[in-house]
Amino acid sequence: MGDISDYLVPEDTWPEVVIPDEVREYIGDRKELNLAEEILDRNIEKGRGRKVAIYFMDRRVTYRDLYILSNRVANFLKRLGIEKYDRVGFRMRNMPEAIAVNFGIMKAGAIPVPLNPMWAKKEIVHVSENAEIKAIFVSGDEKTFGAVKEAVSELSTVKNVIVTDQDGLEEPFVSFNDVYKESTKFDPVPLEIGKPAVVLYTSGTTGLPKGCVHFVENVLSSVYLVGKYVWKLTEDDVVGGPAPVSFAMGYGNGCLIPYFHGAATSIWPGFSVENFFKFVEEHGITVFSSLPTAYRLILVNPNLEEFMKKYDISSLRLCTGGGEALGAETAIKWKEKFGMDIYESLGATEMVHICVSNTCAPKPVAGSIGWPVPGYIARIIDPETKEECKAGEVGNLYIKGPTGIRYWNHPTRPLDEKQKKSVIDGWNVLGDFVRRDENGYIYFVSRDDDLIKSSGYRIGPDEIEQPLGQHPAIMECAVIGVPDPEGVRGQIVKAVIRLKEGYEPSDELKKDILAYLEKHIAKYKLPRVIEFREEPLPRTATGKLLRRFLKEE
Repeated sequence: MGDISDYLVPEDTWPEVVIPDEVREYIGDRKELNLAEEILDRNIEKGRGRKVAIYFMDRRVTYRDLYILSNRVANFLKRLGIEKYDRVGFRMRNMPEAIAVNFGIMKAGAIPVPLNPMWAKKEIVHVSENAEIKAIFVSGDEKTFGAVKEAVSELSTVKNVIVTDQDGLEEPFVSFNDVYKESTKFDPVPLEIGKPAVVLYTSGTTGLPKGCVHFVENVLSSVYLVGKYVWKLTEDDVVGGPAPVSFAMGYGNGCLIPYFHGAATSIWPGFSVENFFKFVEEHGITVFSSLPTAYRLILVNPNLEEFMKKYDISSLRLCTGGGEALGAETAIKWKEKFGMDIYESLGATEMVHICVSNTCAPKPVAGSIGWPVPGYIARIIDPETKEECKAGEVGNLYIKGPTGIRYWNHPTRPLDEKQKKSVIDGWNVLGDFVRRDENGYIYFVSRDDDLIKSSGYRIGPDEIEQPLGQHPAIMECAVIGVPDPEGVRGQIVKAVIRLKEGYEPSDELKKDILAYLEKHIAKYKLPRVIEFREEPLPRTATGKLLRRFLKEE
């Protein structure tokens, strides 16, 4: 394994990173620090040892419990020969041990690499080889462990796979029970400011996952700013949601941000509508964070009224989310039903976590993703003219702040060219098309890959899918741009629709759908082609639509 700096894209391609004064003040004149010490251990010093840090099902894990187990993990890794800046993966279902593993990796001076529990063998092999991972922690259930077991013979750098809930294992597999034999004391290994601390891999929606490298000060800035300005956390808060902790969004929610602010987290075994109500009541969740899909599923659940009577969710003070467009319709319906706003946000694996949020605006506006988080600045640039867009015009989101895009640049899969497209004149270009209104509110329009360019208009599929999905006949839908057969418009809008049970495809239904849509969107956005299909639409493991599969067809 080479020096950690050998795996970074060239420094002259890095974005301009601006650490806010308040974070600089927090760091002070320190040249190195350990993130686990800053995020977790200082709670012990502040007398929070007996306070609950993690709620999981009926388990209550205190800060002291988490501190002790993370120390054991760090000692165990040292005994395995893990050294400073070695990469250590963890692919674990949501469980308190996963969070202790993350902090234990950090304490040992190693670099955590969360592995999405929904990835198949192909992605596990790619990420493990690409990051040159030395050890992997995995939960022992067949769903999570199975793909790792399949992949292990192809993992050239992995020497140990540490497995929970399993005994009698043969090399390279080791029982997680061995961790409990280690000492509860450990002196955290500090990492230099300006050096990598975490590598997060993208979901792989446009090919194999890409590694995003975050330095010590980037992670600390995100943890500081999101907790303070987006969620406005105090030590009385409980941040809850179903996102997997060994994947980017859930990693920030469950493994990093709450603890820095002395708050607790509620991690779930999975999403169901009843889980939402059950865990908000049982765990006293104050901040709910999830993909927009969760909000939609809650609103259309046939047992919603029953759950609202059965469970007390009055602890909830903030509903937030991102990962895909929420849509004004969902936000308005949620407010009508629950009397609460959904504060939509935009974040990215490349930026650690959230960098634009409605909680940072004077008041939430339905359908908007709000204003940049303090510490970040945003511009909206026309991709053709490279000029700043006027209010209402759709353009590329350029963003700058204390985090930014630096791709992991393994020699077998260099990402120099991707880096050059993603950082322009020091600005991060995430591939999001947005517009800004005259009041400064930003609205998500589309991912670059999904943007439809028709007759000179830039159309985002989400702005059609949201109202289209409200039609009573439609179970799910996707909107894509396809080449105009007449060669006039560039692309035309095509809707791919899966109907609910009891509805049959027909020309009459197509007319009815178009008439319904015409009440909600401009005429130039109406689909010119409607295709009905019986099979479910292609999605990522986290539920995002894979429109590129439909376009490839």
